[in-house]
Amino acid sequence: MSQSEPAVDFLCITPHTDDAEIGLGGTLRLLADRGRKVWVCDLTRGELASNATPDERWREATAASELLGLTGRIQLALPDGFVDPGAAQQVDAVTSVIRLLRPRWVATAPDARRHPDHLATLPLVTKAVFMAHLASYQPGQPEMRIWPGPEFLPVPVEAAATWRCEALFETCPVGEQPSLIFDCSQTWQVKHDAIAAYPSQFSRDPGREATMINDATWLAKIDRRGRYWGFKAGVDFGEALRGQVVPRLTDLPEERWS
Repeated sequence: MSQSEPAVDFLCITPHTDDAEIGLGGTLRLLADRGRKVWVCDLTRGELASNATPDERWREATAASELLGLTGRIQLALPDGFVDPGAAQQVDAVTSVIRLLRPRWVATAPDARRHPDHLATLPLVTKAVFMAHLASYQPGQPEMRIWPGPEFLPVPVEAAATWRCEALFETCPVGEQPSLIFDCSQTWQVKHDAIAAYPSQFSRDPGREATMINDATWLAKIDRRGRYWGFKAGVDFGEALRGQVVPRLTDLPEERWS
């Protein structure tokens, strides 16, 4: 494979392990089912989490990755709670991943609300996407975990000298105008299963600290969001992305527009 060709179709970049499942779990499985090469990159190891160790969360992430049909998953070691688009070392790390995977589309998840790492992820990724196509900018390879293993990285393993992504999206907040909506009606149950693969985060078992996301009503909120975007698209469940790019067509799309 030439380093000028995409190696990955869709790369979802998230601040914490489990955020991809929350924000875009249905879309990730949908694209995987279409034969697309889908990767997730978690920026941190979640060491500040109220429940579970980073190693426990990584084991849960590998189980969730299998359920979603991912081609691969990378976990960086940026400081949990301190994701910072102004930190050169963090920009280096994300830029290195983009050049290593050479994705067509990049999307961040979940939507940027409340948690400072969620708010910081989109500007960090936006800067890294830009820096990735500057030939004079050459960061080193960061510390990372790779699932299923390094041998599953795109070939050649060496990162591209430059890479220009086709599009950058963020998970669209409810009530705002999306650029596109994926029909996740057929993959919504898999999204549930992938979320359930993180019992340390979403199950209020004995010995676990009570949190907002392990409350019994939390999953219902995720379903309401899916139904909201599904209603907008005329389907049962949907996941929405927002970006600055405008689709360019040369013919009417094969799928019904709405």
